[in-house]
Amino acid sequence: MSHKEKLFSDKWIWIIGIPLVGISFPFIFGLRFGDPKFYGWIFISTFTTLVSWFATRLSVSLLWDRFSWESNPFVHILVELGLLMVFSMVTISLIYFMNKLLLHPQGNYWQDMRPIRTGIFIVYGILLLLHEAVHLFFKWKKELTHAADLEKENIRSKFEALKNHVNPHFLFNSLGTLSSLIRSDPEKAEKYVNEFAGIYRYFLEVNNNELVTVAEELDFIRSYMFLQQIRFGDGFTFLNRVDGKNMEALMLPLTLGILVENALKHNTTLSSSPLSIEIYTRDDTEWLVVQNTFQPRPVIETTGTGLQNLEQRYMSYLGKGIRYGREGNFFRVEIPLIHAAP
Repeated sequence: MSHKEKLFSDKWIWIIGIPLVGISFPFIFGLRFGDPKFYGWIFISTFTTLVSWFATRLSVSLLWDRFSWESNPFVHILVELGLLMVFSMVTISLIYFMNKLLLHPQGNYWQDMRPIRTGIFIVYGILLLLHEAVHLFFKWKKELTHAADLEKENIRSKFEALKNHVNPHFLFNSLGTLSSLIRSDPEKAEKYVNEFAGIYRYFLEVNNNELVTVAEELDFIRSYMFLQQIRFGDGFTFLNRVDGKNMEALMLPLTLGILVENALKHNTTLSSSPLSIEIYTRDDTEWLVVQNTFQPRPVIETTGTGLQNLEQRYMSYLGKGIRYGREGNFFRVEIPLIHAAP
């Protein structure tokens, strides 16, 4: 967690906590009201507490930035022990010289400071542990929030994909096509109904799944493309070249449905110039590619968030997003595949 991120507000620690601790230390070491050194020690103690709190908070934040527990736990511990020694020695020296300057102690003052030196070492140890605990707590809290946000984003994305397919236009087009088929080709109409039902069955099945196999997504796409092929006729071609060894790889649900639908929505589908859609895996098997010829429609109403939402889902789940863009006469989207451990 970056030191620039404010973990919590310590305003009241500065206003109440530091003065309270500064006042209490002289009492702990036996000084009382009326003692000529009492107010001098109040100043020294409060100033030292203020510097200690600021230094430990800043240093632990920087330490988490440079050497986090996840990446360098051993170095993290060593640096923290070093900070404990440095802070303690600097503070002891600071108190020693301030006391010499302000209070003019008599006798063997360094020996008399032994309980104070021990107390300073213990206080810095407690402060460093406190800041570590705060960082760990807020890191844990942030991860919980991130997990909740990911779950909500997944649910929202699935809902959006489902909504797009059950919107009135899709239903109207599908039912219109079905009505025409019933009169002209009853046998094909029956297959159309089965594929149509398969699409919605898939929506219900994946609603509770975080991941699906490539084979499941392609089976869904096969049903979806059957419906679209009847609607658009020779307006597009579809080719599946996914290697068989990648069929059990995993991906986020409805990924291919969103990409194929985007291709049909944003590009012309004319029999004289059919849209070509192709799905394949790269040689390294780490990425699945959805490619279509780039032939955009002249005017289309769109929010432009489909690919962005999909990228956010993959970034949130995997830590890496999809890759997409135009390359010559093609528009390509690359999806990172998830291979289960053997």
